[in-house]
Parts: sequence; structure tokens; C-alpha cells
Amino acid sequence: MNANIQLKSINSIKNYVLLGLLVVLFLGAFIMPLRAHADTTVPLCEIQRGLRVGSSGEDVRCLQRYLNWAGFTVAASGVGSVGSESTYFGSLTANAVTRWQNANAAQVLTPAGLTVGTGYFGPLSFSWYVNIVRSNLGLQA
Repeated sequence: MNANIQLKSINSIKNYVLLGLLVVLFLGAFIMPLRAHADTTVPLCEIQRGLRVGSSGEDVRCLQRYLNWAGFTVAASGVGSVGSESTYFGSLTANAVTRWQNANAAQVLTPAGLTVGTGYFGPLSFSWYVNIVRSNLGLQA
């Protein structure tokens, strides 16, 4: 009988350990992404050229950080994701820029006579980015 009680205790401990691991995994799946987006400071990018597929440099990394910060996620995981932004402007960056342009069409597309984002981050896109940064920093536009 004593052996049965010990066996039940061991099984109970195993169940609690498994439950604990499941809770940690569950919380990790939801809390870590929230922590990754906890930074509320708008990325300040110095972009002095048009950026397109094939461009590379720190200005591309900063643009990716901005897009991720602004909710136009470059990648959900891996290269281009929050904290893993890269210096290469590839199709994922172009897609994020296009989504950002479409969301800001009146300011970046309409003045150029466009109705759909192109994925090219040029002067109109940069100008509107500067307005957004100034607004987030509480500066006059």
C-alpha cells in the first residue's frame, strides 16, 4: 500500500511538472512577442537615398526597425523580425513598405499620382516618415 501512495505522489509530481512546462510555453508564446514590441520610441532613421529591393546598409536596417515598430511587420520571425532587422532590402521589406504606403496613401501615393504602394521608399515616403517621427516626438510638423 505504501508503494501505491509513493507511485501516486510521483505521478502527481510529473503531472505538475508537465502542467508547469505547458504554462511556461503558453506564456512564452504570448508574452515574448509583447515584450518585443514594448519599445515605444520611434526609430530615428537617416535615409538620404531611395531604398528599393537590392539596397543594403544601416538605413535599411533602421527602416525595417521603423516598419516593425509601426506595425507593418517585415517578418514574424527570423531575419527582418523585431530585434533581427537586417541591412538588406529584400521582398519582405518591400512588402512591408507597400503595406505602409497603402495605409498612408493620401500622403505618399496620391501626390505621386499612384493608387497602390510600390515598395520603393523614396522622397515622398521619407517625408511622411519624418512627419510621423516629429509627431511622435511632440515636435511641430
